[in-house]
Amino acid sequence: MSNWLTITPDHLKAAGHSAILSRAQTLAVGDIDPVADSIGSAVARVRRAVEAANDLDTDITKVPKSLEDVTVRLALFRLMERIGLPLSEDQRKSRELDAADLKELSARRILIEPPDNPDTTSTPQNRGNWNSESKLIMRTHPVPPPTTQFPPGSDYANPDAPADAP
Repeated sequence: MSNWLTITPDHLKAAGHSAILSRAQTLAVGDIDPVADSIGSAVARVRRAVEAANDLDTDITKVPKSLEDVTVRLALFRLMERIGLPLSEDQRKSRELDAADLKELSARRILIEPPDNPDTTSTPQNRGNWNSESKLIMRTHPVPPPTTQFPPGSDYANPDAPADAP
């Protein structure tokens, strides 16, 4: 069983929104299919978030199964905006939750299922290692011990300065 899948117009119809698809295609002008365009944009957005800490599938049309609903909603909401259909309060809330999930993915806080055909030519963006040294090494690295920072016998920053008056 595959971990990643390709989102098709049938996925959007299965979500119960075939009227939105047909309305978007009816209002379409030019050679660009609005359904395919919105699905492509949603897939690209999800893959961009996944890429931060996870491997991608070689097929650029595939997304993780765990993010299928998020991808379908992104495509549907884009189509709804295109035809001028306002989002309900519940849809706005789910849009905010989806954006938060994608933000967590981008922040590398969530790992998802491995791809069926991992792309071995590219690696995820700067995965980093836990407990690794910072790449910006300061002038005082490693931090000197206090005895080196403040030599004994000198309480003043400027030892040649006049003494404090009693």
